[in-house]
Amino acid sequence: MADGVIIPQGIFERIERQPSNFGAKTTIAVHKASMLERERQLFDCLRDGKWVCFLVGEIIDELPQGFHTEPINDTDLCKRVLNAFQVGRHRRYRLYTEKQQPALRTEAREFDLYLQDYGSATTVYELARLQPIEREVIAELDGRVVGVEFDRQLFFLPFQTSEKSWPTALSVAKMVAGAIVSYRRSRISDIPDWVDQLRFRSEEDLYLEINSLLEQVNRLESQARSWRDYKGILTTSGSQLRNRIVAILESVFDFHVEVAADRKSAVITEDDHRPILLFQSSSTDKGIDKDFIDQIHMYREGMGLSKSLRAILFVNSDMASRDIRARAEKGVVEDIVRYAAAQNVLIVRTIDLLLLMRQLEKDSERKKRLMQLFLSPGGWLKADWESHKTYV
Repeated sequence: MADGVIIPQGIFERIERQPSNFGAKTTIAVHKASMLERERQLFDCLRDGKWVCFLVGEIIDELPQGFHTEPINDTDLCKRVLNAFQVGRHRRYRLYTEKQQPALRTEAREFDLYLQDYGSATTVYELARLQPIEREVIAELDGRVVGVEFDRQLFFLPFQTSEKSWPTALSVAKMVAGAIVSYRRSRISDIPDWVDQLRFRSEEDLYLEINSLLEQVNRLESQARSWRDYKGILTTSGSQLRNRIVAILESVFDFHVEVAADRKSAVITEDDHRPILLFQSSSTDKGIDKDFIDQIHMYREGMGLSKSLRAILFVNSDMASRDIRARAEKGVVEDIVRYAAAQNVLIVRTIDLLLLMRQLEKDSERKKRLMQLFLSPGGWLKADWESHKTYV
């Protein structure tokens, strides 16, 4: 019952306000990719029986934009989870004098110490009626819910402090974790498996729906892993590099690839196995030199293939660099490009191939377009974030 995670609300969004002639103008930046990945991990935690706690300050769901407002009710992980559980919220607008200030009422004594030190509430929750999930109010202020938990797993606690230090963060984490563990220990009882001999029809329907959704999630996660695995051509060498390049050419661009018996090269072929292109893959911590071009040219000759058969040299160059943009901007020396063109060899760095994939992945004619680029005269097919060009 001790396994859990504590998440400060608002960490995935950055809101900045600026004055303008037409009223306040506000901008918001959202770390969307990171937020969605954490959301997936969060629901995995809940499915595994672990707990998640949000420390909630002021939740902003609308931004003033001149004479109108812009809704931003899904720009942070806390907002998205509250939305999933149909929890409305608003800022606590009412102001009090010091004598009028109502006391925070704790419905769960385990949280007394935490709420006393850090439980100044800014956000009020509006709980939907007749939800098919257990929930308990943890804290109220002036009759309004400011702290709540769902199914003894998902907690939303008010939080405010002016101390932004590491010792304070540790103190808060220890208080919250200790309170939640104690709270769950006194309220969770194991239900034995034999009770499942009785199943409600609604329960059966829900399990069927869950299984269907899990199948969809597994399929999507598998596809996402494949796309991430393609990026391994920036970090691998040898057979791993070659195999990933083959996977890209076959899976993304639908080419037919035949790997040579000696595993040193491969050819892209027509349906009748007639070779269209020969390619090899190499890797280096540095830049590309003539030895790479000589090697594939000599191999082509050794196989008895004509020099007129275009050879593609895929090179994972500058492997010492861990900066994507730095690799893309590194380039190939002009003399090497001219030498490659003279040998009918086209250099394609692995970073160029990935950037080309990014440009063409949604293009229904991507196979045809990439083949045209491979066969275009030149010695280096360069790509950046938005365009590509073949250098002679």
